[in-house]
Amino acid sequence: TAFFMDQSLTASPLSARPDDKHVTHYARQRFHRGVAEAFAPIIRGFLLPAIVYYTLITVAHFFAETGTEQIILTGMSLATVLLALFLLRSLKGDLGYGKLELISLSMHLAMYVNIVTYLSIHFEEHKLVYFVLLILVISTSAVSARVIIVGSALSLTTMLWLAQKAGAEVFLQYAFIGLAGAFAALGMAWLMRTAILKAVAARTMADDLRRKAEILADFDSLTGLPSRRSFFIELDRALTKSTATTSGFYMGIIDLDGFKPVNDLYGHVTGDRLLTEVAERLRAALSNDCFIARLGGDEFALIVPDVSGQSEVQALGERLCNGMRDPFVLDSLSISISASAGFAHCPTHGSTANQLYERADHALYSAKRATRGDVVIFSASHEAAMKDVGRIDQTLRNCNLNKEMSLVYQPQIDINTGRTIGFEALARWNSPTLGPVSPSTFIPAAERSGLIERMTSVLLHKALSTAATWPHNVKLSFNLSAIDLMSPRSISNVVHIVRDSNIEPNRVIFEITETAVMADFDRARDSLELLAGMGCLIALDDFGSGYSNFGYINRFPLHKLKTDRNFVLRLREDDGVGGNILRAIADLSSSLGIECLAEGVESDFDLEAVRAAGIHQVQGFYFGRPMAGLDAMNYLQAESHRLAS
Repeated sequence: TAFFMDQSLTASPLSARPDDKHVTHYARQRFHRGVAEAFAPIIRGFLLPAIVYYTLITVAHFFAETGTEQIILTGMSLATVLLALFLLRSLKGDLGYGKLELISLSMHLAMYVNIVTYLSIHFEEHKLVYFVLLILVISTSAVSARVIIVGSALSLTTMLWLAQKAGAEVFLQYAFIGLAGAFAALGMAWLMRTAILKAVAARTMADDLRRKAEILADFDSLTGLPSRRSFFIELDRALTKSTATTSGFYMGIIDLDGFKPVNDLYGHVTGDRLLTEVAERLRAALSNDCFIARLGGDEFALIVPDVSGQSEVQALGERLCNGMRDPFVLDSLSISISASAGFAHCPTHGSTANQLYERADHALYSAKRATRGDVVIFSASHEAAMKDVGRIDQTLRNCNLNKEMSLVYQPQIDINTGRTIGFEALARWNSPTLGPVSPSTFIPAAERSGLIERMTSVLLHKALSTAATWPHNVKLSFNLSAIDLMSPRSISNVVHIVRDSNIEPNRVIFEITETAVMADFDRARDSLELLAGMGCLIALDDFGSGYSNFGYINRFPLHKLKTDRNFVLRLREDDGVGGNILRAIADLSSSLGIECLAEGVESDFDLEAVRAAGIHQVQGFYFGRPMAGLDAMNYLQAESHRLAS
């Protein structure tokens, strides 16, 4: 991953993504490296007893032989010991396929020379069987097939050549022994190598698919700019550099005003062309030391190196926004839009990615609320306004969770059968004081205030009670927060609630996010293994939206990938990139032997594109909006009648 990530993100914001040729070449290198990694322990295990054996042989020759024979045989076996020690030392560090092949070949050749030398001095026909044993050793410890074939053929030929000197009867006897031994050894080698190569090939394919998904996720093909994921990787780098050098920088968010009406009036094709032109103007207005990315939709983000003061940032923001006011001429159309921008300074306004993003986003919101097309830099007054969220925290602490919290359920469909396979439970809060509060507001508030464990318990009880009324083949998907995963007490409580319910554990799917897992991977894995151990299923939600390492997905129990809904949204924006990402994720799921579900399906176009990508489970407004528990039961009954008629 680092090979592509560093290559793509440390160059320029408009770097082209690596092509398929480079990816395939790198996959081939990874396969050979994987084979080397698999055989290294085998060769190490072969060299250690060889050292002991030839040490004993050296001692035996020294005391048993005399004269020239003593010098030759003792020297030969001692040289073999020293060679084996040297080769064992060479196994440390980064091993390439060719180097490992050379190591095994060198040791096999030394063993061959020892046998030939001994039999040349003391020919004993019963010791011709050493060549058969050598064939067995070569077949089980050689890295490549060519070493096995050449080594076995050389050993067999030498044995028969020496045997014919002892007469026709000895030759015939050892011809049968040699052929039988060779076939047995080669058969063992074929079985062992097939198993190893299949395992390496499967792992390499999974790595290759993951890399392709990551590369596709790193670049926005519509505008040529880095994606949201790439931006946050670069933001983390800027934060690290800022901490190390005590320098600062500005993070900005730019949002287009009036873009949605353009899409509605002229269609997505025109909207896409407009976004491309917007990206060109933004790029032309920025210096090379600025980093610009498309976060999604009509939202862009940038990182600006520290300047002498806010006035320069203000001027930069105004230059960018003013550049959007000039009409965009697309064929015969002249389209006028504007843009608003919000900026936050590191470290003045925050020292983490979340802090900077929240404050830049708050500044952007202030700009759009005041006068669209404005530029706002985060300030102390904005900080005070953000503290109003404390009122939500306090109200949440004093609320009756069991009374005020409820759930709605959104269906998940198998498009091959047209049947509902489950519902995702979504939390709702209707506060007597505040009225309906968005989950994006009260769930973070619950996490901040330490109420998330109680909230999870209350909502899980309600969800399981509702799911108990559904048919046994309909599953319940329930979201767990990062704090739930990190807390042994919370996970233990979840386990007890599921066990005490009337629901079979394999009907319960716990959904977690990449961010939640990566907060503390080892602790999260322990929690997930506990849930999976009792029979519950695990789904990774919003796959590809975070900036965690995708390579971790094969290190914890996982039964389903749920794609980030933005990938489906991109199907309407660009030429095949969204579909390519979905197809790569579907292939990755298949190689891992797990299910894949696409979120955000809202139209016939989305459905057919998801189907073409090879995904057969979907969720979205096209099939049903979130509904109350009773409505979910009615939905299932209506579906049953419809499919039966």
